[in-house]
Amino acid sequence: MLMKIAGRIRGLFAENYVEAREDVQIVLNSRGDQSVAHGLPMLTELVRLGGSYQVANVTGQAALTALPTTVAGLTLWNGEAAIGRCYAIDSFGSWEAVVDATQTDVTAIFACNNRTPVTAPTDAALAVRSLSGKSGYGGKARTVAGGTIVNDGWFAHGTNGQMAAAAAGANWKVNEVNCQGLYLVPPGGAFNVQAVKAAAAAAAQQFFFIRWHEVQLVFAV
Repeated sequence: MLMKIAGRIRGLFAENYVEAREDVQIVLNSRGDQSVAHGLPMLTELVRLGGSYQVANVTGQAALTALPTTVAGLTLWNGEAAIGRCYAIDSFGSWEAVVDATQTDVTAIFACNNRTPVTAPTDAALAVRSLSGKSGYGGKARTVAGGTIVNDGWFAHGTNGQMAAAAAGANWKVNEVNCQGLYLVPPGGAFNVQAVKAAAAAAAQQFFFIRWHEVQLVFAV
């Protein structure tokens, strides 16, 4: 059966259609893109579904002073069955409890998404918190702080700036990467975060964190 989808090309002004009318064509812009007006802030609808979580280290770790290899600051492992949910990584990074005031304090954040399958790790019992206020966590994720991993390739991610040396009040610093689903962790996979500094004197304590959405996807591996 041949089907044709027709759309109205919107000009300068949007038309005011009657509510609940079913026979109105979709609206396109001059490039042919469908025009959609979001009624809620980005991610609201996804978080509303109740599968969005975050986790953080409770004990600080010194940043590395060389490129990461087989040690991760924080690991998120997907323990779902083969046809279970994938974890879409929303953001990750670290916050520093003590900032080095002797030099420009720059931290590089790296991520490693392991190839499947990854052996189930011993869970570090870190508190997984819901982004929609749900009590408890009933998912299959396991977390590991400072664990040994397989080096499947670490990739650097840009963060939100740097601290100047000896800056007044520079006692807190957050390095967050908003990747918004760039990384997908399939069942049996693991996602890892690590931080690197240029010098040992700048090895401030890092508290790593990961935020993710557990979603059902047709996933090609």
